[in-house]
Amino acid sequence: MTLDPQELSYRARALAQTHPLTPLAKRFIDRAVGEQRTSQPLPEIGIWAGAALIVGYCLRRVEEDDAGLTLQGVEGAGYDLDGLDDEVSDIAAGVRTEGAGDYLIGDEERTVAALDRLVHSEVDKRLEHWRDSVDDQAWAELEEYLTWWVVKGYALRVAERQLGLVAPLAGRAAAS
Repeated sequence: MTLDPQELSYRARALAQTHPLTPLAKRFIDRAVGEQRTSQPLPEIGIWAGAALIVGYCLRRVEEDDAGLTLQGVEGAGYDLDGLDDEVSDIAAGVRTEGAGDYLIGDEERTVAALDRLVHSEVDKRLEHWRDSVDDQAWAELEEYLTWWVVKGYALRVAERQLGLVAPLAGRAAAS
């Protein structure tokens, strides 16, 4: 089955409500949220970053499932969080460019459309009640902030795979 962008984003949001993270991904996200809560003008903005990271991460997990790929965390897999953050940021920047196919499972247009749906959902959920009190420039900056974190969450799962921090379950075929 190949899910369309609407189904992908719906399933990613549903998965995000469970416990979808590897232990390393949880540490990564907890650290990012902590840093964002202390560096942003409002602490809840850091919580938004964490929620956006998780839905982006879950989108990649849903794509893996749709492709028939079941990955699990590699036991004892640890990674320096600073090094992982560098890798994830590089991948996220690549995902946001034309020709991001090296990082994607399946159709680029489908993944980009699903990412867009997730971003719009996060913007609506987090910002809509502020629409009348935030100027256009601040609104655009907040949209960009949430976009970055959704894409970075997607990139976190890509990095886990590329760095060998997750691997296919025994007996399952590997996909990209």
